[in-house]
Amino acid sequence: MEKYLEKLLLQIRCKKARPYIAEEIRGHIESQIEDNIADGMSYEEAEKNAVADMGDPVTVGISLDKIHKPQIAWKLLVIVGILSLLGILLQQSIFYQSGYSKLEPFMQEMYQLETESFVYSVFIGFVLMCGIYFIDYTVIAKYSKIIGLFIITMGILLLAGFFGGDINGVRYSIGFGMFRISATSLMMFYVPIYGAILYKYRDGGFSALLKSIVCLIIPVFITFRMPNLIVAIIMMISMLIQLTVAILKGWFKISVKKTIVSLWAVFMFLPIMLLFVMYTFHLLAEYQEARIRSFFSASREGFYLTSMLRTFSKDILFVGNSGNDVIGSLPEFNSDYIFSYILNSYGSIAGIVVVAVLAALVMFIFGASIKQKNELGMVMGFGCGMIILLNILLNLLGALGIIPPASSFLPFLSIGRSNILLCYALVGIIMSIYRYKDVYPKKIRASQVSFQKTIYNVKMD
Repeated sequence: MEKYLEKLLLQIRCKKARPYIAEEIRGHIESQIEDNIADGMSYEEAEKNAVADMGDPVTVGISLDKIHKPQIAWKLLVIVGILSLLGILLQQSIFYQSGYSKLEPFMQEMYQLETESFVYSVFIGFVLMCGIYFIDYTVIAKYSKIIGLFIITMGILLLAGFFGGDINGVRYSIGFGMFRISATSLMMFYVPIYGAILYKYRDGGFSALLKSIVCLIIPVFITFRMPNLIVAIIMMISMLIQLTVAILKGWFKISVKKTIVSLWAVFMFLPIMLLFVMYTFHLLAEYQEARIRSFFSASREGFYLTSMLRTFSKDILFVGNSGNDVIGSLPEFNSDYIFSYILNSYGSIAGIVVVAVLAALVMFIFGASIKQKNELGMVMGFGCGMIILLNILLNLLGALGIIPPASSFLPFLSIGRSNILLCYALVGIIMSIYRYKDVYPKKIRASQVSFQKTIYNVKMD
């Protein structure tokens, strides 16, 4: 049997697939040996017949090699490439708008610097995406607790006053010297890492579930205290969905229905109560209280920005410029309100195209995650998808004036180096998950994944 396996596995080009194929083939052979022995054969005869029944090792190996080989997510690459190109063209187009020439010289210079930074960030993002793609998401999973602890530690240090002062009461970035990254972008990257942390607790009981909940609450609380309520909510919902999927997949030895109902009831009810108490006793940041008041207020003053966005939306043409001064009227139009800029500058048809490409991105991410055979990849993929999906929804709804403006970004299109890098990092994880969708089985021990993993002792060329 060992010689058969050795010859068969020599046909498998993907070394990471060999241990799992060996385990599967060995299981088939041993099962057939047991059946043969039950039919009255000796062990030697049973083994010989079982191996013979498997077929020629070279032929079988070649067939398995075609099935268990890494895949490249070409569709995802095309979608990301289109979005990246659109982002660069959109940011460059600002210089050719009539409103741009009316701005103060220092504002013009600021937009030029932001556009240059955007282009650099796109190229750096592609390198980051490729790096994560080749690293393999199971390696990230192996060190998930260390990565998660690092992110949480950075958040705590930020709250403690490290990495520079506040800007209007908000702690924005983490870094040393010239290298800085948005605190909220770093915290959102915790979400796919959380999927890997959950995987390490699989097959545990109630105590494992409690640890998983603690790992959810801590980063959400840190983000809330930065303060960034919207990002904290995005993270909480994303990780709750990951935890729900893990429970449904039977990762924890607990009552599935009762646990899921209790989780969502608690995490939906308590934050609302906490927010009400903090608002009542003025424990929130001033701008957060203002946003809450504007959400429930119909007054022109409290709803000024939302009213302006709604007014702009009424003048949008099917094709062409609406005539609205988006550049001069909207703050951060190239970031928070980039979709309003697209609609007012190029018409609703351009907005439809952008939404269609973003929808294709989201559908691919969730489709790849759902179809993923390996459960670790599935849950990590869901985390990546939720971060991108929720930011898209909040940004689009805010730009149309349907909801009050929220702290969000339009993936690959809004400026902001950290958010751009976050998007490429998330896509890199998805590409890695897709790459090994036919390589890794349903269950792997994430804590023991390594480049040298073997299931059996046999010398390979």
